Amino acid sequence: MRYKSVILGCGPRAAVHIKAYEGIDEIHLNAACDKDEARLSEYGKRFKIPALYTDFEEMLKKEHPDILHIVTPPSIREIPIETAAQFGVKGIIVEKPIALNQTQTRKIKEIVQRTGIKIAVNTQRRYFKSCQSLKKILDEGKIGDICFIRCVTKGNILSMGPHMVDLTMFFLRDMSPTHVWATAYGMNGYDYGHPAPANMMINFLFPGQITVYCEDAEDAVGVLGETDFWQHAEFDFWGTKGRAWWTQNRDWGYQSEGMVKPYLEKTCWDEDDIPGQREFTRAMAYWLDDESKVHLNCLDNALKGFDAIMGAFQSAYTGKCVKLPADIPDDINEKLEKKIK
Repeated sequence: MRYKSVILGCGPRAAVHIKAYEGIDEIHLNAACDKDEARLSEYGKRFKIPALYTDFEEMLKKEHPDILHIVTPPSIREIPIETAAQFGVKGIIVEKPIALNQTQTRKIKEIVQRTGIKIAVNTQRRYFKSCQSLKKILDEGKIGDICFIRCVTKGNILSMGPHMVDLTMFFLRDMSPTHVWATAYGMNGYDYGHPAPANMMINFLFPGQITVYCEDAEDAVGVLGETDFWQHAEFDFWGTKGRAWWTQNRDWGYQSEGMVKPYLEKTCWDEDDIPGQREFTRAMAYWLDDESKVHLNCLDNALKGFDAIMGAFQSAYTGKCVKLPADIPDDINEKLEKKIK
């Protein structure tokens, strides 16, 4: 079956969502919507989008889409999801983070439970070929049982942080952490709608006594030579029989017992981004076709990562280790900001 899709929001990230449609036969992008008429017109001409709208409900009413891309600031989530469900949309692809607070996620979960709409959150690196290849190595036990993971990024914990936490859980077969302790200082992200601590150091404990150390900080030592915060993503794995790593825009590989030299493959953002986004988008069609083909970035998996981040907020605020899952206050963001600002 071929599905119809539309896109809400024509900011910079929307371009990647649109470019990914080249080579996708399962879905056709029919329309785009943005309140900024000049930006909307520019996108329409640039990408030859058939229909353009400044009114979201008008687009849904006239286009009858199966899939909606929500490429808006994270404060705009639950209302378009609710509206889309009312107009019969079957699947939603939404930019990360899924939300800014617990109030939003609670409402989104309620909408999904009531309507059955499917949601995939755009932490798309799960669909990068290099990440899937590394996961296969880890799942096959090439480095033995994983004991410790170090992961580093920049940008704040609600901008690049969701990618870091989501990939960690992907590599650990979507286990959820049992405990978290964290510290934070400084605030940033207001300019791009992700207000959160500018610097966080987080220690997660996963089942099997797997320790994960996460650093998301302005002065973190990430990918050497990179100047853009979204290019800083590095993972190091230590196992009982060896080690493995994945570094964005550099390489991934592993070395286990008996190997004289490590296995290495290059990673390149320009080669990974659009193909990864393409497979991420295509996976929504597969999920709509077959309930058993659940999207790797389904809402349940995304919420595991979000809840882990909120647990880190709670730990940084209280100064104590937090057992997960935890009852996190709805205003934990505001409480933490007052403490560290």
